[in-house]
Amino acid sequence: MEIRTMSRRRLLGASLGGAGAALLGLSGCGSSDGSVSAGTDHLSIWYWNGALSDKLLAVSARGVPGVPGLKVKGSPIAGDYKSKLRTSMAARAYVPDLACANSDVSVFFPDEEEFLDLRKLGADALEDQYLDWKWKSGISPTGRMVGFPLDAGPTALYYRRDLFEKAGLPTEPADVAAAAATWDKYLALGRTLKSRAPGKPFLVSQISYVFRMALYQSPKQFVDADNRFIGDQQHVRRAWDLAVETYRQGLSARVLDSTPDYNAAMGRGRVASMITAVWAIGGLKDVAPKTSGAWRLTALPGGPTNYGGSYVTITRYCRDPEGAFAYLKWLLGPENQLKAYQEMALFPTTPAAYGKPAMRRPDPFFGGQIPVDVFGPAAEKAPVIFFSPYEDICSTPVFQELTNVETLGKNPDKAWRDAMNACERTLSQQGVS
Repeated sequence: MEIRTMSRRRLLGASLGGAGAALLGLSGCGSSDGSVSAGTDHLSIWYWNGALSDKLLAVSARGVPGVPGLKVKGSPIAGDYKSKLRTSMAARAYVPDLACANSDVSVFFPDEEEFLDLRKLGADALEDQYLDWKWKSGISPTGRMVGFPLDAGPTALYYRRDLFEKAGLPTEPADVAAAAATWDKYLALGRTLKSRAPGKPFLVSQISYVFRMALYQSPKQFVDADNRFIGDQQHVRRAWDLAVETYRQGLSARVLDSTPDYNAAMGRGRVASMITAVWAIGGLKDVAPKTSGAWRLTALPGGPTNYGGSYVTITRYCRDPEGAFAYLKWLLGPENQLKAYQEMALFPTTPAAYGKPAMRRPDPFFGGQIPVDVFGPAAEKAPVIFFSPYEDICSTPVFQELTNVETLGKNPDKAWRDAMNACERTLSQQGVS
C-alpha cells in the first residue's frame, strides 16, 4: 500500500471479455469441481499480497471460529492476479472457492453467473453494517451481489502545515478545509504557495490526481449502466479542464509516482499537498520520513470520494457456499476489519469500527492528528459511483493524454480529442456505443 507502488490503484484491463465470453462453453481440465483444493479438507481463497490479514488467514487455516469443521486456506497469487483468475475460470480448472477482487469488481459483471449471488446466501441481513456506497458497488446492474465489502480507500487533502504557514495561508485543518472547499479555491491556494512560500513549492505532484479525484466525485464515469459511452460529457470534461488548468498555472511538479524525482520532491518540500486516499499514508512515511510532524489532513476539495479498496467473491465452483459465506461474515465483520486495520492498514468498510480506540490513536507524522477523524467521515459520505466493466478502456488513453500534456507540452484540446477518439474506437470494438 505504498505510494511508490500505488498498489491500491484500480488495475488496468477490461472485463473477462474475449476469454470470459466463452466461459460456459469451455470444457474443463484438472479437478472435476474446478477447485484448487479439491479432495482436501479446506476451502481455498485467492488473494494478492497485502489484500488480506496474514494473522486472520492463519486462524482460518486452522479452523474458522464459530463454524465447526470449516477451514479456509489462502493462496497468494503473484503477478497479474486478475488475468490468472480469468484464465482459471475460463478453463474451469483449479478455480478457488473464494477470490478477492479489486475496486474494479465491475469487470466481472458481464460474467456474473461465474460467481454466486451473495444475497441468496443471506447478505441482505448484513447490509446495515457496511458503508452504503461500498455495498451497492458490489451489486451488478441486474441486482446480483458479486462482491462482499473488504476495505475502502476514503480520500483527503494532505498538506504541509509548515509550507502553508510560510505562505501566510490558513494552517489548521478546519480552516484549510474552508479555504480549499472548492477546486477553484484549492488552485488559488496553490498560486499563493508558489508565490510566497520559500522554494516556490508546487501544489501537486502531477495533474492526473486532480483529474481522478474530481471525476471520482461524480456518480457517473465513462460508460453508463446501459453500456453507452458518456466520457465526452460535462462531468468528465470538467475534471479534465481542472487538471489542465492546474498545469497551465504551473502548480504541478510534473513528477511521476515510483520515481526518484517523486521521492525527492516529497522529501524536500517541493510538493506542498496531496489529494489521494488513506492507503497513501504508509508510502508517504516511507519516502519522506524527515517531514514527520509537518503534514496535516483535511477534507478533499469539492467533497469526499473513494479511491481504491477491495471485495471478496464466492465462485460458482465453491464446494460449500454456506460455509464460504459464514467465513465472509467472520473475516469481514466489524471486529476482524478492525484487526486487519491494525495489522495491515486496511481501512474498514464497517463504520462501527471508526470509533474504536485502535482507530483513534494520534499520529505524530500528522502532528498528533487522528486520521480517522478525516477519513471516517469521508468514507461515510462518499458517493455511490457506477463503474462499468469498460472504465479502464477509457481511463487508460485519458491518463496517457494528460501525461502527454504535462510532460510533452501537447496541446490540451488536441489531447482531449485524441483521448475521446481512442475511447470510442476501442469501445466500439467491444460493442459499446
